[in-house]
Amino acid sequence: MPRIQAMYDEYGSQGYLPLAINLWQDMENVVKVYARAYSYPFFRDAGSGWTAYRMNGYIPLNYVIDTAGIVVGSMEGFNEAVVRSWIEPYLTAVSEEKPTMRPEFTQVAPNPANRTQTVSFSLPETRTVTLKVFSASGKLVGTLVEGNLPAGVHSAVWHTTDEHHRPVPNGLYFYELNDGRYIIRYKTAVLR
Repeated sequence: MPRIQAMYDEYGSQGYLPLAINLWQDMENVVKVYARAYSYPFFRDAGSGWTAYRMNGYIPLNYVIDTAGIVVGSMEGFNEAVVRSWIEPYLTAVSEEKPTMRPEFTQVAPNPANRTQTVSFSLPETRTVTLKVFSASGKLVGTLVEGNLPAGVHSAVWHTTDEHHRPVPNGLYFYELNDGRYIIRYKTAVLR
């Protein structure tokens, strides 16, 4: 089950929705979009990060909205712990059990990439990780990160080349972040 669906299942019955919108306009339109009749309240779910973009750049925007349509939290980038911290103070019966925190992609930009692309990801604790790039056919293109990293947000730059430093062709690619417990993937594209 995608994590965004799991959060919806957990908090939706208590009156809160974690919401991610592909937003091309200003904040005031969030409630307008939310107020429309959608059976599933999320427009994008990559299973590891929620992205919504404003014009003039790639700025991931995330919102938590209560059942009255009031935004109780918003942020640039995505961090599940932050979204949960907005929701939980409003709830009367929150489980004491700590959720399992997974690594997540926080930003991949620009997407599509031309020459370089910056990949940002967060780790909930110190872990040994690998960040690899694969072609759409599953062939390993290169390894960007390999080693022990502390908790927090980290970035790597892919120069849209293979492991022999040759430019890769246009097409779809996948980042794979592996911390030994979880494997998270993110789809990207190269367009020259």
